[in-house]
Amino acid sequence: MTHKPTTSRLLLAALLLLPWLAHAQEATPDAANRALASEFEAVWNAHDMNPLGELVTGDADWVNVDGYRGQGRKAIVDGHARVHAGKFKDSVLTVQAVDVAVVRPGVAVVHVQWGLQGDRNDDGTPRPPREGLFTWLTIEEDGRWRIRASHNSNKGVVR
Repeated sequence: MTHKPTTSRLLLAALLLLPWLAHAQEATPDAANRALASEFEAVWNAHDMNPLGELVTGDADWVNVDGYRGQGRKAIVDGHARVHAGKFKDSVLTVQAVDVAVVRPGVAVVHVQWGLQGDRNDDGTPRPPREGLFTWLTIEEDGRWRIRASHNSNKGVVR
């Protein structure tokens, strides 16, 4: 005796497979690094920098738009927490585009174009909205892609 699958059985099977399919799709380096950029955006906009520690490797190297360099997870998280308590506390970061180039398995160069509004100059005066570009070296570590190195640049001249 053969059984024809009913619509409800097909729908149930599809619903049960969706999480697996979504996970399988995110497992690709391109999708995982795009998700990493989205996570960074969410952490930035929440202004709680503790979760940033999960997005970077323990030995990460970070160069900000002003050319200052932070080395190691703690320095990167603490530096971001400091500026988010001040000039970035009302800022909103928007990831505009993400380009991923896999260098070799488990290693990628990622360019993240961003827009920012609501931040302030060091003297407290409002800054105009601006755009910039991150260049990240990401690595797959313990089944998760993390930022190993980051360099951030403003587009154009901001005064």
